[in-house]
Amino acid sequence: MDWNKTKTIFIIVFSILNVFLFSLYLNRYNEASDVVVPRDTPIEERLVLDNIKVEKTEGIIQEASYVSGSVHIFSTEELGQLTNQTVEVKEDYQLIGTFKEPLQITEENTLEKLLQENIIRGSSYELWKVDEENQSATLFQTVNNRLVYYNQNAKVVVYWNDEQEIIRYEQTILDNLEDYNESKKLLPTMQAINLLYSRTLIKPDSTVKEINLGYSTLAQQAETQVFAPTWHILVELSNGTIEEHFVNAVEGRIIEIPKKEVEQAVVE
Repeated sequence: MDWNKTKTIFIIVFSILNVFLFSLYLNRYNEASDVVVPRDTPIEERLVLDNIKVEKTEGIIQEASYVSGSVHIFSTEELGQLTNQTVEVKEDYQLIGTFKEPLQITEENTLEKLLQENIIRGSSYELWKVDEENQSATLFQTVNNRLVYYNQNAKVVVYWNDEQEIIRYEQTILDNLEDYNESKKLLPTMQAINLLYSRTLIKPDSTVKEINLGYSTLAQQAETQVFAPTWHILVELSNGTIEEHFVNAVEGRIIEIPKKEVEQAVVE
C-alpha cells in the first residue's frame, strides 16, 4: 500500500469535510441573523418575543376632554376657618399649615381621612407617593376623579413625626377645573405601549403593571392652565425597579414631565 497517496487522500477528504461543515455552520448562522420581526407584526406578538408582560389596564376609556383651571388665591376668610393650626401664605397661593396638636395616624384615621377633615378642600386630593425615609407624602389634586400629574399648583405635601403624627403640610390648589372643549378620541392603551416600546423605553423582560388616565400640564398662561388627558404607565423592570412614563392620550406623544422640580418645590 502506498501510504503517501493514502495520506494525501485523507487530507483532501478531511479538507472537503471541513469546508462543508463550515459552510453549513455559516449558512445557519446567517439564517439566524437574518430573522427580523416584521414591522407590521402586532404589538402583542412583539411583546411576547421580548418577554414583556402587560398585567392590567384601566377600564376601556375611549374619549376625554382637555381641562382648564386657574391658580387658587387663599383668602383671609377661608384661612380663618382652619382650626388647630397656624398658617402662613406665601405669594398668595402657597399655604403652609402647622398643627398645634399633631394628628395621630391610625388604621381608622388614615392620612387621607385626616387631611380631608383638616385642610381646605381636602377631598380634592388623592395620595400619590409616600416617602418613609423623609416621613412625608405627596398628594395630587384630582379632576373628573383623575389625578393632575406633577403640577406644583395642584398638590399637598404632608409631614409626620416619629410617633406617626401629622405635624405640617404644604398646599396649593387649582380653581375652576372644568372641561375645556368637547371630548376627544383617546389613543388606545396598547398603542401607547407600542409608542414606548418602539422608543426602547419598555425593556425586554419587564412588566407593564398599570395604565391609568390622568392629566398633565399642556399650556400655562399667567394664572390659567390647560391640561391634556394623559396615560400614566408603570413598568417594572426585571430587577424590580419601577419606571413611569407619560403619554399624551390625544396627540399620541411621549411627555417628559419635570418631576424633580415639582417634588422639590417645597415652600421654604
